[in-house]
Amino acid sequence: MGAHRRLASKARSGQCRGPSSRSFGEEVARLNESLGFEIPDVLEVWLRMNNGSTAKDSERPIPGGGIARLPHRDSVIFPDGMRFLGCREMADQHAEYLHIARDIGDGDYWKVPWIPIMEKSDGPYGILLDRQNPPGSPSLLSYSEGDYPSSHLPSLGAFLQPLADLLESGGAPSVTEGRICWAE
Repeated sequence: MGAHRRLASKARSGQCRGPSSRSFGEEVARLNESLGFEIPDVLEVWLRMNNGSTAKDSERPIPGGGIARLPHRDSVIFPDGMRFLGCREMADQHAEYLHIARDIGDGDYWKVPWIPIMEKSDGPYGILLDRQNPPGSPSLLSYSEGDYPSSHLPSLGAFLQPLADLLESGGAPSVTEGRICWAE
């Protein structure tokens, strides 16, 4: 059994120390309700272990309206300065991108089955989970301002597998310019 499957099995059985089950269950229910469908199992397992990497982030109001997200340096743990979004951030970003698609009259800008899972804090650049192509595990698409989403990886599992392997094998991270770096 691969490292990702072993970690998923532990998360489902409650052996991983993640968000409390009651509050997490409520957050997932709110996310599912906001999206209008249930999130895929692989995403729920990942969220059950950590609920995103943004717990230490903060927000501040912008003069004239709006909110600026201020990422904590611990939340930017993925390549290209990406943060893994939690349930609330996924729901908020999904609603925002659908709103933009309606405003500009472009149904290809953002589609209902797309779930934003990782994002840079300084703009609409990230990775989404594409739930519209069953059967099997949903693929990942990358998106950026001004471009339509394009293929990134075949699945969230394919993205997380190297991380799971390093965690299971005891690979030691290093810190470069205040960011965690995993050696292969």
